[in-house]
Amino acid sequence: MASDGVYLKAEENTNDGKQYFKLSNYDTYRGVFGHETFNELIAFRLGKTLGFNVPECELRKCFVCVDGKEFEAYVYIAPSFKPEKVSREAFDKFYEQNRTSDETPLDFCKRFGWADDIYKMFIFDYLIINRDRHGANLEVFKNGGGKTLSPLFDNGVSFVFLYTEPDSDLKTFDDLADLPVNNFIGTRSLQKNLDFIDKKLFFNPLPSNIEKLLFYGLEGVLPERYYKKILEIIEKRWENVKDFRLT
Repeated sequence: MASDGVYLKAEENTNDGKQYFKLSNYDTYRGVFGHETFNELIAFRLGKTLGFNVPECELRKCFVCVDGKEFEAYVYIAPSFKPEKVSREAFDKFYEQNRTSDETPLDFCKRFGWADDIYKMFIFDYLIINRDRHGANLEVFKNGGGKTLSPLFDNGVSFVFLYTEPDSDLKTFDDLADLPVNNFIGTRSLQKNLDFIDKKLFFNPLPSNIEKLLFYGLEGVLPERYYKKILEIIEKRWENVKDFRLT
């Protein structure tokens, strides 16, 4: 069953549980274009390598039918990451219903014992330049009296987020730019959010073979300069977050 929006989405119930599908940007004139699905996969691989809580996903070339037209496209596929017998709620709604007077979203998370999760989110979003961590792109899992935060999902509006093929913009893109973002927790600055981190955290170092780990199987799918730019972004930004790691 598909859902409306700029990015065509669908879900399916299988014997192995629910699966979610998403295309990159789409319209009836141009078809599928842009790179959100590729960014999703690369962000997942980076998060998994560093030990952050990110949901599993894959990218698969499929035949897709939209509005009676069939074409080939790369589809982002992810199994449901919600545990069984657990309810879920968008973080912003949960916050509005349970906050105290004048309590910021960050202070709210600290009260619930989620400070480390949020600090790691700040680091992860900084590394991938995630512009889309709004209040529903994080969820609260509720199991009886227990409450935890969801994995860090919906990471496609990140890196060099382009609606078209990579071009000269890659040459002028500032790898350390503090781009406008729509964070619900912290500030609208990925750089300033790092200032809230007041402790060392457990996460893995950036390995020497990170290029192979991020881009295997994607050879020739997009121009090589696109991957090189993403690697350059990650390596430069890593220098600004590596000292938060507990060694």
